[in-house]
Amino acid sequence: MRHRQPSPRPRTTVRAPWAIASAGALLASTLCVPAVSAAEAADAVNPAPVTVPAVRSWEGGHGTWELTTQTRIVVSPTDYRQLAATATMLAGELAEQEGIRPHLATGEAGPHDIRLSLEESAPGNSPEGYEFAVADSLSIAATGRTGVLHGTRTLLQALRTSPTPHTVARGTARDWPTLVERGQMLDVGRKYFPVDYLKRQIRQMSWYKLNTFHLHLSDWNGYRIESDRYPEIVSQQHYTKAELRDLEAYATRYGVTIVPEIDLPGHASAIGNARPDLAFSCTSMALPNNNWEGSNTGHWTLDYTNPKTREFARDLVAEVADVFKSPYLHIGTDEVPLTAAQRACPELVSYQKAKGYPYPGDVLVEFINDLDAVVRAKGKTTQVWQWWDYNQQTSIAPDKRIVVNEWLSSPQGRAAQGYQVVGSQDGPLYVSPGFGARPGSYGFFDVRTTYRDYPFTAVPGILGYRVSRWSDRTQSLATGWVDYFARRPLAVVADRTWATPAGHDVRPFLDRYDQVGDAGPVPVADPSDLESQIGANPGMISQEGWSATATSEETTGEPGQAARAVDNDPYTIWHSRYDVALPQQLSVDLGAEQRISGIRYMPRQDGGRNGVVKRYEVLVSKDGQAWDTVATGEFPADRTEFTVPFADRTVRHVALRVLSEHGGSNTFAAVAELDAVRGR
Repeated sequence: MRHRQPSPRPRTTVRAPWAIASAGALLASTLCVPAVSAAEAADAVNPAPVTVPAVRSWEGGHGTWELTTQTRIVVSPTDYRQLAATATMLAGELAEQEGIRPHLATGEAGPHDIRLSLEESAPGNSPEGYEFAVADSLSIAATGRTGVLHGTRTLLQALRTSPTPHTVARGTARDWPTLVERGQMLDVGRKYFPVDYLKRQIRQMSWYKLNTFHLHLSDWNGYRIESDRYPEIVSQQHYTKAELRDLEAYATRYGVTIVPEIDLPGHASAIGNARPDLAFSCTSMALPNNNWEGSNTGHWTLDYTNPKTREFARDLVAEVADVFKSPYLHIGTDEVPLTAAQRACPELVSYQKAKGYPYPGDVLVEFINDLDAVVRAKGKTTQVWQWWDYNQQTSIAPDKRIVVNEWLSSPQGRAAQGYQVVGSQDGPLYVSPGFGARPGSYGFFDVRTTYRDYPFTAVPGILGYRVSRWSDRTQSLATGWVDYFARRPLAVVADRTWATPAGHDVRPFLDRYDQVGDAGPVPVADPSDLESQIGANPGMISQEGWSATATSEETTGEPGQAARAVDNDPYTIWHSRYDVALPQQLSVDLGAEQRISGIRYMPRQDGGRNGVVKRYEVLVSKDGQAWDTVATGEFPADRTEFTVPFADRTVRHVALRVLSEHGGSNTFAAVAELDAVRGR
């Protein structure tokens, strides 16, 4: 996966298009009905809390519930054993986010208390469903710990996004997911990610009510799991068994299931280089040298016709199965060279004929079923990537108890064959910034089209969907940079797989995403540490009702109006006039006085350098006339967004003055999005 005033120029004030649409609908309705009286306005019910994912149903009440220093988290004695850890975790999270740590208690809940309880039924008859009822006390009820945990995420987000500190609007939410499994796959085989980063991902997934974290733990350049049986295959950068067990225990506390994967028999150069006796010697399988990263390094495919390799693979699978309590173990099996390469490999053809198989692809299916037996003997369910029948024939098929991760097509067809399926379709659900980091490029997850158009079909056999985060060509790139490109995609999948249907404009959702921010604890951006600033979101102010002006706008050569910097569309930009020199200033009217503690700047996302801000000043004002400079600095020549913190201020106007740019002419200014960090 941030002074001399320019000569005065005509300013254009334009509101964000999606805000205009909302205002237009309101105006149209006003023309059709009498004006709302003060009494009727007072009788209006509360809107749903701002959350990601959005709650499925909401019955608004009146007034607010308040978190106070007297608030307790109350659990009944009969539920205490199951909910004590969740209650303790919530108390710590409230202390970190709100500055108030409630005491834990048993018994009856009183005013301002939070009650956690287990009930016999839950909304949607889902083990993840919960009821969130806000009155004098705030109650979260579910049939099990997972549903209660989800309700606590709703509470934390509702508090963070509330217009009044420490309050939640009264009303009742009944909430449950559409799909059973919702999550992400992270490729830690090609690129090692620190354990702390993996834990942050777990917290973020739980924040969004995502529940599955698929770790791709081996690939052509790395086997990342400590191995007592085969230490020679383990990469220098790897996870110890103790680290992985601790990580899984951490994930369990946050309601996240880890799906560990070792990719066999392809993508295995790291293993084959350490143990060439286990790899194919035929060139077609060992060195396919196609467009797969690492396929030109040798030993790409382990020799799955070799009895010694089979024994090794069974041992390795059993060892990894013993590390994790997860109900799943993923054995990979993707991107084995296809039929032509298999037919060009003498040892594979010899094995095929000896077994009497009509097709060489049958040997891979036999290997899958062989390892599946090992996984099932460990009491787990095997997962594999779709591949065995891609552009190749087989006379046998993997066991129907195996869960298939479908990535070359949508999952409906595989589900119709009788498999349990997880959808992770190449294109709409792929994040691969080493390949593509701009709209239209391969590996770029376009939040606009996936949010609006991807069906996330829920039919029998489809367990759910995952974002696939591949680390091709990212080995030397900063973790924060890689993370940036997955931030909005993860939230999109969370919202769409929970309850939101297709067909909606992404811009109101992205406004909601910005308000919700990151799971705590949110690192405080350090102005001297650019890595800490990348994408950090402690919670933004809604852009609804904002307007923007600029010292100049390019409207002839491109649509570069100032309003495009506050439209919640990451792929539109404000661009200064081509014929006007720097400095240039983008000024935003927040619509009312707001308490803010920073700004977040997003540069243009199309890969262009013209206008990418280098030296800048951040200014604030109460009246739009008298401005105070609250921050100065330099942004790097990058397309990731950066947060610039400053001391809390109550202001109505905020501005970014562009003093220099990274483009060659040092003439232009461009901003994709300018946001304000919520102060408290």
